[in-house]
Amino acid sequence: MLTKLLEKIKSADFILVTISTVICSGISFIFSVYSKSLVPVKPLGIYSTCLLAQTYMNYAQFGVLNAYNRDYPQALGRKDYETANKMKNIATTFMLMIYLIIFVVFEAWVFFYYRGRIGSDQYQAYYAFGYAMCPIMILLKSFDDMSNATVRMNGKYNYSAAIGFLRTIIAFGIGVAALNVVGYYGLYAMTTSSALLGIIMFRKNALKGVRLNFDFSYMKVMIIGGIPLLINSLIWTLVQSVDKFVILGFLTTEDLGVYSVPLMGFTTMVLVPQTISQVFYIKVSHLYGANKDEKQLLEKASYFTNITSVISGAACVCVFFIMPIFVQMFMPMYTDGTPATQILIIGVAIYSTTMLFGNIFSVLKLNKSLIANSVALCIFNVIFSTGLVVFVERSINMVAIGTGMSYALYSLLLMIKLSRKFNYSFLKLFANSWLPLLAIVIPGVLYYMLIENIYVAAALALFTIVLVCGILTKLIFFRR
Repeated sequence: MLTKLLEKIKSADFILVTISTVICSGISFIFSVYSKSLVPVKPLGIYSTCLLAQTYMNYAQFGVLNAYNRDYPQALGRKDYETANKMKNIATTFMLMIYLIIFVVFEAWVFFYYRGRIGSDQYQAYYAFGYAMCPIMILLKSFDDMSNATVRMNGKYNYSAAIGFLRTIIAFGIGVAALNVVGYYGLYAMTTSSALLGIIMFRKNALKGVRLNFDFSYMKVMIIGGIPLLINSLIWTLVQSVDKFVILGFLTTEDLGVYSVPLMGFTTMVLVPQTISQVFYIKVSHLYGANKDEKQLLEKASYFTNITSVISGAACVCVFFIMPIFVQMFMPMYTDGTPATQILIIGVAIYSTTMLFGNIFSVLKLNKSLIANSVALCIFNVIFSTGLVVFVERSINMVAIGTGMSYALYSLLLMIKLSRKFNYSFLKLFANSWLPLLAIVIPGVLYYMLIENIYVAAALALFTIVLVCGILTKLIFFRR
């Protein structure tokens, strides 16, 4: 049994990636907490507003990067290295070309729009700087993401994890120093330096040998192939932006600043299962590219989902207990955001268990279903978030409840559609995704609500996590 366990751990190369991600997420979390101890609510709301613009700039690549991330690992699975290298060259060329154009146009707009306001209004200066940083940050982040994904798709998961850890440590030091020197303007330092360091450190394994290739006909092929994925991703971004737009539309910039705490909880909660799912997505893409067996694909996805669900449940309970303590101790200006954070992470935790199920639609190139799923989530989010704010209470708590409900419904929708389309047991999908998570999360939340002493409640929750994980370990690691 011990030998088998060691073999499983050795082959599970997602473990080091996950550990690195957890550590890096923790470092980013600390930076976010530290920044909130220095930067007031309104400037942080301005920062969040500027990041919305950056988020939507990402879609200027017209699906080329989406097509690359989907088709590159499948080409490797077929051992078609010539096509894989061509995809890399085309994607690099197109992204350089389009983001340089955006940089020139957007910086010109910022200069002419804000040139008479910067000296007279500090908040306008904050907006101007934030918008000016957007094209720079998205250019660096896009190539950082591509480089990191390429390294992982080439099978070097552990190398990716090591570089991710190293560059995060360095970027954290740069970010803290910038915050202490320039305050609000230092908010952008960690993200920018981390992306730049990632490009530099990954270049030998991801970008070595890349050549500019202005094959516009092939670019067109990649755009056509990636547009459905881009649309799906855009809808996802809309979904993730609905809460921010609702706050900006019905509440205030200060409320958006306070809501950065729930967003921080969201990021912390979703990052671990998202990273695991990305690794498993590459694995199932290799598997499907090699044998085109849909049944085997679903079986493998269910197996990986079971692992993701257990980890997501443990992460959810930990974040649920840790966030109130951290906010009270280190971010007293943002304590109003604590309840919304706890509400949001439960809904996100439920959704995170079915991330890989959503990726199956991408692997099988079921573009219509992929887009329909995302549209449904967007509709859910708009209805619930807006409805609760308008008809129940104008507060960020209602926004968090609406967002959490929409993610949970989307998760159910994915399982229902997969079950019907592939004649696969819905109960099996549910047992591999929601069930392990609920077995961990429900007791943890009940302990928090019913036991007055938070430390006693946290100890009982931790005991429950260990107990449930112990029971499920045999089912996950020794059922095959």
